[in-house]
Formats: sequence, structure tokens, C-alpha cells
Amino acid sequence: MYTQVIMKNRNIIFVSIAIILAIFIGFAISQGRDTDTKTIKIGAILPLTGTQAFAGEGMKNALEMALHDLPNTKYKYELVIANNAFDVKSSISAAQKLIDVDKVSAIIDAYAPIGNAVSPITEKAHIVHIGVAFDPKIAEGDYNFLLFTTPDTAARAFLAEMQKRGLHTLGIFRVNNQGIFAVYSSLESLANQYGVTIVSDQMFQPGERDFKSLIAKSAPSKPDLYALLALSPELEILTRQLQDQGIHDISSTIYFELAKDKSVFEGLWSVGYGEISPDFVAKYKAKYKAKYNQDITFGVPNVYDAFNILVQSAESYSGPGKPSSEFIAKQIQRVGDFQGVLGKLHVDSAGIIDTPASIKIVKDGVLVGV
Repeated sequence: MYTQVIMKNRNIIFVSIAIILAIFIGFAISQGRDTDTKTIKIGAILPLTGTQAFAGEGMKNALEMALHDLPNTKYKYELVIANNAFDVKSSISAAQKLIDVDKVSAIIDAYAPIGNAVSPITEKAHIVHIGVAFDPKIAEGDYNFLLFTTPDTAARAFLAEMQKRGLHTLGIFRVNNQGIFAVYSSLESLANQYGVTIVSDQMFQPGERDFKSLIAKSAPSKPDLYALLALSPELEILTRQLQDQGIHDISSTIYFELAKDKSVFEGLWSVGYGEISPDFVAKYKAKYKAKYNQDITFGVPNVYDAFNILVQSAESYSGPGKPSSEFIAKQIQRVGDFQGVLGKLHVDSAGIIDTPASIKIVKDGVLVGV
């Protein structure tokens, strides 16, 4: 009898422990799920430190402004911003954390090396990804998109300006970077259509600071114009070293917006953004210029439009709970035309959202339209 009581009590204890464990495990699992049916998290991987921090800070500002500017929405939106210091490995870790821990529905990032590293991760995880870069490979897959001027659009604008100015030979300096290579490839394939011949092509590695030997190799070709395909600070350093050699016929197909210090390009022309909404420019400068000395830098209008495309797509959902990343991705593809601060944008069948380009000149350290 006594033994039966003990056994019965043990059974009760075991059952109680099992119930407690089941509750604990269920709670732990629920913590790993995104159970908030009203909040949509949008992640961003930006260079907030390192050589591109000036641009990363600008994009962070633009995203925060986009969130603040939202009208009344069905869902609550939250930004989760990760610093990658313009490093590929850090970007991969950031993407995995944003997906696995923060449970974001989408990720926005910038620059081709970063976008190319993140896109396979987002595609596998079925998370929407919008890159701000030139390389069209970033948009491969059902969940990846690109929102920037395409290499062909930039190249055509540049070559047309050369033709207009009666310039026929081109020398190129280019950094080893996927986005830069995409622009170079477009220049190379389209040059003949505009009566332009590439007479010199010099490639260098990221982080290079001494360009004297490359300049010496290129000088004998005596091009009518040099195109500098690089990021800051190499873009400014290379320009100064060319000018030190008495070479002043310099331009760039890839946006002087990429440069931190535009004063070195005074009087020079470049392909840059098309007309950005004047209201957006005025509002952005009023909000951030005094605090951060921030003008419109690389990626600022792009990430603002990317955020709003994500929100517009999510808000079109009418089912229970909140939209899945799959729904948002399909809806972006169905958007067709989108009116953004960069003008009327079109999402093509490859997930590439081309943005207009225009010719600009640096005057008093600021880019102005021709």
C-alpha cells in the first residue's frame, strides 16, 4: 500500500515536470517566432563606420526620415539598422542576425560587394532584399531587387555627353569591384555607338593610395577624357594625383555623389542622379545638414524610395495577420510604376528598378545640373 502511494506520487511529479517542460519549450519556441501580427520590421545593412561612413550616415538619415514621414498605416513599421563598416563578412553576419534573430521581413543595403554577399542569403531565407548598387546580379532570384541607375543608363548618359562635347577617346581608371565592372562593361559595349574609343584601361585594388605608376602607363594614350570609376577616398586621391600631373580632363560615369569631398572636382562634370524631388531635398537638408553637414550623398533618395516601395507593397495585403515576405516580394513585382522622390520608377521583370540619370557639374563644392 505504502509503495503504491509512493509510485502514485512519483507519477504525479513526473507528469507535473513534463507539463512544466512542455510549457517552457513552447514558450522558448514562441520566442523564436515573429508573433507580432501588427509590426513589420525592415532591416538595413549600412556602412556607419569606415571609408563609406559619410554615405552610410546619409542613408540611415533617409530611412529614419522615411519612417517618420509615413502616413496612417495598417501596420506598424520598425527599422533595424546594422553597421557593416563596408565589410563583406560583417554584412553576411548582419544579414543572418537580421533574419534569424530580429525577424525582419526585408533588408535594404548598398554597394555591389555587399549586395552580392547578401542576396544569396535573402533568397534562401525567402526575405525581400533591395540593393542600391550597379551590379544587376544582385537582383537575381524571386526575393532580390535593385534600385539604382542601371549600368547601361549611366553609360549612355556619359557617352552621349562625350559625343555632345566632341570627345572621342576615353581613358579609364577603375577599382576592382563588381558594380564598377558592370559599368565598365556597359561603357565598353556601347562606346562605338557614340563614336568613342577606349584607349586606356587601368584597374586597381580597393585601398590603393599611390596611382603614379598607373597614371604613367595611361598617359601615352593621351585620351580626350578620363573616366574615374572608383569610390571615396580613392576617387579623390586619384583625381588629385592626376591634377598633379597636369591632367584636368576628368569625369566620372558613376556619380560624384560617391565622393565625400567634392571640392576636388570643382568645374568637372559627371553622370549623377536625375532630378530628385525638390521638396525631399529641402526637407532632408533642413533636417540633417546642420547636424551632420549632410548634403545628398550616395544612396539617400534610393533607400527612401526602397523603404516606401516595401511599405506600399505590405499595405496592399488584406488577409489575416500581416503579409509574408513572399507576398511583399510578389507585390513589388506587380507594382509596375512607382512615384518616388527619384521620379517615376518602374520595376522590370528582372526585379531591377532603374532610376534616371543626368549630367551634373561641381560648382562651389556642390553638384548642380547642367
